[in-house]
Amino acid sequence: MITGEIAEKAKIYIIERLCKDGGFCFYRLEEPNASDTYFAVLTLRHLGIDFRDNRTIAFLKNMQRMDGSYSSIYSAYYSIMALKLMGEKPEHDCKNFLRRNLRVYDPNNMPAGLQSIFRQTLYALELCREMGISIDKRKKEKIADFVFSFKKPDHGFGKEKSTLIETFHAVSILEHLDYSCNDSLEFLKNCENRIFGFVNIPGTYPSFLEYIYAGLELSDRFLYLPRYMNAVKDFIVMCQNKNGGFSRSPGGLANLEYTCYAVKSLHLIEKI
Repeated sequence: MITGEIAEKAKIYIIERLCKDGGFCFYRLEEPNASDTYFAVLTLRHLGIDFRDNRTIAFLKNMQRMDGSYSSIYSAYYSIMALKLMGEKPEHDCKNFLRRNLRVYDPNNMPAGLQSIFRQTLYALELCREMGISIDKRKKEKIADFVFSFKKPDHGFGKEKSTLIETFHAVSILEHLDYSCNDSLEFLKNCENRIFGFVNIPGTYPSFLEYIYAGLELSDRFLYLPRYMNAVKDFIVMCQNKNGGFSRSPGGLANLEYTCYAVKSLHLIEKI
């Protein structure tokens, strides 16, 4: 659990973004959304606050349609996982929706700006595990074949070239499917940077909090001690704004997602 001034400022930042009718909104209007709510509740848990709010629970349950479906796998993921953190479940059976969405997504038909071609599949897999949905061998093999088709000679994964974010997601998916990918540690090492700690693509700069988080998650999985841990810590601390939240990079605009990555990263540093 993260303690001290950094943690106290982050707690205040998050709680100030709780909407009157439930849910969270990082820009402090009464416009809650599922992702901000998930990141807020999860971060508070890492900061030692067992958050539970009936209005927030009602808000999240209303994200689901009467037939058990959601507007997207993202909406389902953030809603269901936030409910879980508060000891609740969706109002309606969502297993058919999740089974339909556990599939290989077309990497050429992804939303603009999406950093990973694997995120949707990873979210669907995690939800299936959460809801106790078994996955048959044929589907596991199909998903694994898709992921491995994007493995590069440098042992990383990516659509065009290997990236740290996509390698983190790919390794996580393969772990869910009981496949090992320990050689990706070599790509992780190539993403280390003495100034930032980690970068998304070897030899590039600058870095951002999601790259730091991905690097630490992979380090934890591979039982690897990063070479530039002081640089990692310094970068994270520099991303905290005066209002207590964390931005994607030093001097940027804080939001709940990057605050979550920062706090989880600090937790991983303690663990590693």
